[in-house]
Amino acid sequence: MTREELLDDLNYARTLAEEGRHAPLLGGSYLLLWGLLNSCAYLLHWGLLSGNLQRFGGQTFAVLWIAYGVVAGLGMALLVRRIRDMPGRSAIGVRAERAIWSGVGIAMFVIVAGCLGRMALESDVLAANAIMGPAFALFGVALTTVALMAGEKWLTGFAALSFAASVALNLFANEPWAYLLAAAASAAVLALPGAMLLRREPSALV
Repeated sequence: MTREELLDDLNYARTLAEEGRHAPLLGGSYLLLWGLLNSCAYLLHWGLLSGNLQRFGGQTFAVLWIAYGVVAGLGMALLVRRIRDMPGRSAIGVRAERAIWSGVGIAMFVIVAGCLGRMALESDVLAANAIMGPAFALFGVALTTVALMAGEKWLTGFAALSFAASVALNLFANEPWAYLLAAAASAAVLALPGAMLLRREPSALV
């Protein structure tokens, strides 16, 4: 962080303190991206699994999730550049938000790697279904922690919904309709709060 950026953040923090407000969180665009991307991917997966969408060979699912990874990577790269222009990046709530969701990202990578490894080694075609339940439990933990540390307690309602989705997805992981539930839950606990946080973001100028 340059001296000018640090001074901007200090001026921004002083303005917030004088107004008695918390620094707005900056992760709304990330939640919106992942919520919409997950919803679309889960819907397409359900369509292929249920036969409502035509498969083009046995590699159709692989193509879907490879495309998912490419879009996610490009989206994240663009959002990182966008956030660099935002004030308030040094605020405790914003730093906590960044650290918590980074930890969730690492945990998700480990879960996905393990499930896909089992699929490859054991020829278990249902192994990937075990990703969804733990994922929503992690989302619930992140939303709860960010809500408490950043003073945004309204996020705890979305956390509770995420925990409920996790229970259902663990119970019914191998049912085709579980992907429909995961799509709806992604929109509800990621995209919706993401859009709400996005509207609260500060402008690029202090």
